[in-house]
Amino acid sequence: MKAAKELNFVERIYEIEEWLLINQLGNKVIYIIGGLLFAALFIVLMAKKYKVPIVVGYVFLGILLSVDLVEKLPFLSVGQKAWYAFVIGSLDYIPQLALAFIAFTIGSELSIKIFKNLGKNIVYIVLLEAFGSFILVTLTLYTIGKPLYLALLLGAIASATAPAATVMVLQEYNAKGLLTSMILAIVGIDDAVALIIFSLVEPLALILYSGTGDLALTNILVVPLVEIIGSIVIGLIIGYISQRFMNGLEDKTKMILTLGTTVVGSSALAILGHLSPLITNMAVGFAYRNFAKRNLGIAEYLDTLTVPLYAMFFILAGTEIEFSSLGSSSFLIIALTYTLARIVGKIGGASLGAWLGNAPSKIKKYVGLGLLPQSGVAIALAYTVQSDFANAPQVGLLVFNTLLFTAALTEVFGPLATKYAIVQAGEAHDYEQAQEK
Repeated sequence: MKAAKELNFVERIYEIEEWLLINQLGNKVIYIIGGLLFAALFIVLMAKKYKVPIVVGYVFLGILLSVDLVEKLPFLSVGQKAWYAFVIGSLDYIPQLALAFIAFTIGSELSIKIFKNLGKNIVYIVLLEAFGSFILVTLTLYTIGKPLYLALLLGAIASATAPAATVMVLQEYNAKGLLTSMILAIVGIDDAVALIIFSLVEPLALILYSGTGDLALTNILVVPLVEIIGSIVIGLIIGYISQRFMNGLEDKTKMILTLGTTVVGSSALAILGHLSPLITNMAVGFAYRNFAKRNLGIAEYLDTLTVPLYAMFFILAGTEIEFSSLGSSSFLIIALTYTLARIVGKIGGASLGAWLGNAPSKIKKYVGLGLLPQSGVAIALAYTVQSDFANAPQVGLLVFNTLLFTAALTEVFGPLATKYAIVQAGEAHDYEQAQEK
C-alpha cells in the first residue's frame, strides 16, 4: 500500500515537472526577477538622490507591483496575470534566505563586551517594549469590543520586531555608537521574547475560540523553550566550527562560500529539526563575533552576498498586500488600532525601560524609534495562526491581513524613524559626511 502511494506521488511529480517545462516556468521566473532587480536599481538611484532610506523605496515598489494591483492592469491578459501571481508566490524561499542572513548580521553585531556594557538596560528595555506592546494591543482591541481570543493573538504578534529594515538602515548610514549597539541587541533578542509570548498565548486563544481543550504545561512552556534553547545550542556549535574553519582561509572565494554555506545550511538544519532558523542564525553570528581569534572581514562578504537578496526581500514583502481585503471599515478599525497601540507600546515601553535602567539620555529619547518595523517573524506567526485556526479561516485571514497592513506601514515609516533616531543621536556617520560635503 505504501509503495503504491509513493509510486503515485512520483508520477504526480513527473507530471507537474513536465507541465512546468512545457509552460517554460524558468523563463517566466527570470523575466520577473530581472524586472524586479532593474526596478530596484532605479529605486536605489532615486533614494540616494532624495536621501530616503532605500528600504522605503523597495517596499513602495513592492506595493505598486502587488498581485491585486497588477490584476487590474487592462493591457495584460488573464493568463499573464495568473502567471505573475504564481511566480510571485513561488518566490517564498527568498524571504527565508534574506531573514537568515539578516539574523546572522544581527548576531555578528552582538558581543559579550556589549552585553556587559549595556547591562541591565537591555533587559529592562526588551521586556518592557515587548510586553508593553503585547499588553497595550490586547487591552485596546478588547476595549473596542473585539473578541478576547483575537485581541490575545494580535497582542502576542505585536511584540515581534522585524530586524531587516532596521539593520539595513543602520548599515546604509554606517551607524556606530551606543544607540546603534542597543538597537541591534534589542532586535536580536526581541524575536526570542516574541516567540515565547506567542507560544504561551496562542493555545489559550485557540481554547477561548473553540471552547474546548486544556492548557498543558508542555504545550505552552516546555515546547517553545526547547525550540529556543535548541536553536541557540545548534547555532553556537555550527558558528564555532565554521569560524574555526574560516580562520584558516585566506582565499576570498572560499571564505564567501563558507559563509553562504554556513548561513543557508544552518537554516536548513533548523527547519529539519523544527527549530527557529532566525534564532539559530543569530547564534551562528554571535559565535563568529565572540569566538573568532581575528577579524575575519565578513562584513564585506555579507554586503556582496546580500544586496540583491535584500532588495528582492523587501519588494516581495510589499507585493503581499491584498488591497481587496482592506476596504471594510471593520478591518480598518482593527488594523489602525493595532498599529497605533503597538507603536505606543514599543516606544513607551522602550523609553520606560531605559529610564528604569538609568540609560544615557539619547537611549531614553530614541531607542524606541528603531523598533517599529514589523514583518518577517510576525508574518510567520500569522501563518501559524492560519494553520492552527484551519477550522476558522476567517480568523487566520483577518490576522494575516492585519499583519500585512501593519507591515506595509511600518516598513515605510519605521526606517524613516530609525534614520531620524541615529541622525539625532549623532551616530549616522555616512549621513554626517554627506552633509559636510
